[in-house]
Amino acid sequence: MKALCTLPAAALALGALARPFTPEDLVETTRLSGHAVVSPDGTSVAFVQTRYSIEKKRQLSQLVVQALGDHLQIDSPVMVIDFSKDSRPNPPRSPITAESEDVASKHRLEPSQPVWLSSEELGFVATDAKTQQSTVYSVHNTGKHWSKPRAVFTAPVPISSVQYNAVSNTLVFIADVYNGTTTLDETAELDVADQERADTAQVFDELWVRHWDSFVTPKLPQIHAVPLRSHSSNTKPKHAAKNIIKDSGDGRLEAADSFVISPNGQSVAFVAKRPGRDYAWRTTSYVYVADIDDSSATPINANGRGASSSPVFNSDGSRIAYVQMASPTYEADRNQIHIYNVEDKTTIDVATDWDRSPSELLWADDNTLLAAYNEYGRNKLTKIDIASGAVTPIVEEHSVGSMQRVPHSNDLLLSYSALDSPTDLYTVSIDDGSTKQVTQLNPQLGSSVFLSAPEDVVFEGAEGSSIHGFLLRPPNFDARQTYPLAYVIHGGPQGSFTDAWSTRWNLNIFAAAGFVTVALDFEGSTGYGQNFTDAIRNQWGGKPFVSLMRSLDQLLDSHPYIDRNRLTALGASYGGYQINWINAHSTAFKALVNHDGMFSTVSTYYSTDELYFPETEFEGAPFDEHARANYEKWSPERNVHKWKTPTLVVHSEKDYRLVVSEGLSTFTALRRQGVPARFVYFPDENHWVLKPANSLRWHHEVLGWITQWTHKDAEGVMDTSQAKFVVQAEDLN
Repeated sequence: MKALCTLPAAALALGALARPFTPEDLVETTRLSGHAVVSPDGTSVAFVQTRYSIEKKRQLSQLVVQALGDHLQIDSPVMVIDFSKDSRPNPPRSPITAESEDVASKHRLEPSQPVWLSSEELGFVATDAKTQQSTVYSVHNTGKHWSKPRAVFTAPVPISSVQYNAVSNTLVFIADVYNGTTTLDETAELDVADQERADTAQVFDELWVRHWDSFVTPKLPQIHAVPLRSHSSNTKPKHAAKNIIKDSGDGRLEAADSFVISPNGQSVAFVAKRPGRDYAWRTTSYVYVADIDDSSATPINANGRGASSSPVFNSDGSRIAYVQMASPTYEADRNQIHIYNVEDKTTIDVATDWDRSPSELLWADDNTLLAAYNEYGRNKLTKIDIASGAVTPIVEEHSVGSMQRVPHSNDLLLSYSALDSPTDLYTVSIDDGSTKQVTQLNPQLGSSVFLSAPEDVVFEGAEGSSIHGFLLRPPNFDARQTYPLAYVIHGGPQGSFTDAWSTRWNLNIFAAAGFVTVALDFEGSTGYGQNFTDAIRNQWGGKPFVSLMRSLDQLLDSHPYIDRNRLTALGASYGGYQINWINAHSTAFKALVNHDGMFSTVSTYYSTDELYFPETEFEGAPFDEHARANYEKWSPERNVHKWKTPTLVVHSEKDYRLVVSEGLSTFTALRRQGVPARFVYFPDENHWVLKPANSLRWHHEVLGWITQWTHKDAEGVMDTSQAKFVVQAEDLN
């Protein structure tokens, strides 16, 4: 198998004209939005790409068709639809510009969710920002150009996850609907009635009340199907869209945002949790199969206990492969592979001795599965022999993202990236792992911009554990100089720092600002076997902290170019928890950054959304006597009197996983004790900072903070002015 590489070789070594990578570069990268889709004849791929302009404060969305040829052709992408909008929260508008923009908007469509209706007809979804109606449009390839969009189907409510099956000529999608309604129009009418209420109260009798970044509403995401008339230019729905799961015996099923249509187009497999009082403290979900012509669904793994995911039909629809965890309360349990026989309703287990946790499955053939999985800091792709369970890697370097079969070939289309290479599309041969690059979305990050190549590092952690991670060096690196350190701690905690591109916590941003950047996978991380993942349970401030600090000592001893007096540590979510823990248990760092971290284990339990997470991590609920001691033992709040290190605290209003009071409490504890601190608050973000302008501000605040406290002229006094940063060049020692 060959490793994939997006960037030209000149970009991998800093040339005379190369400059450091900046937050502006990151924010303005072209990104894939949603999934790419391959045409039925396997000759083209369609996708939506987005790009933000800092200068114009606008977001560009483009529907693109790219040929799947033998060689990368940068000039070959065809822009089918272009859409641009002002991305400011409250853009200034005069009466004249408002009127002109309203007129223009009637002829402009923001494309999303491409779906092939035939090899010459491409569909996509556009949702009206005012009416919230979603329309599926189609464009035809005339041979010379793509036709103007034509409406195929309009739903009175937003729709998502649109798919099409050519055999049954059916569109399938998810729409949020009120329980008991029979048509989408009924849901739209109830939405209007809700808007006419005089009060704004929301009433709840059971958990959960809110999830991730939204309050739970009376509406449920459910799967709908609408048959079309033909592939011709007269393609129109035969009937109104039908909810195919509303009458399921399990009642209020909430379909996950991914489902698969059977090859014959007669049924759909999807994942859902059964409704019940324990919704917030159990992870159990099932793979359901629903008949397109019916309105109910049946679970195929009714005796399963843990979370299910990734159902996929084989080529004739006779079998369904899926993964499921064993524990009903542990979201980081190992995914185990199962195959269900549709005819005789039996299930077999596959590769039961393989100590990895596959996240996505596809069928290579009737005897072989394909699986994406995390291992040793890489997101890999492998073949699995169904009979023997033998695992044969296909892609082992960098990181595989989404994947799909290319029709009429033995290739896959992959999204693929590395720490020093943004996401692009590739094809890879299932037979021999040979690869071909399909897109080059960011040619501007070529030889003119330096991106640091990651180096694997391994240290000895708690109880002799092996701690793996990556080290990135700054531009113009000179081992005779000394540099500050950015020690980045991942969240999860059951996650991993993988060799993958990220638009958040991009390690190259810290390296480019002049910091030796190190990110490690401590106990609790994924990709090193289930025992290592489980080792963090009831050990939040224990083994991971010991491993991080022991690894830091070994890092400093083996890398003398890291300045021991200019160390910083940064973390988000669990990483933010660890920052608070470090502040009470170490004086090694000059500055800390806590993004959406935990202040109190107890208060977090009573305010978070998914109760199964703390109940697993701390072995019970805090009102259980035996578990209360665990919560108290590992709560950062118990040790705030020891905090001394200057800390930047970042938190967002719509973070319902770790609510904003956790950040406010951290900031209060710091400033009340006179510890230098800064609080950055985003009223419109969730656990992640996603909006481009907010992301840019986040990067400047974070880099400004760690630079302020590690610059050679730093005096140890908090600067209350706007945070700014400069690249820490080699002349700083």
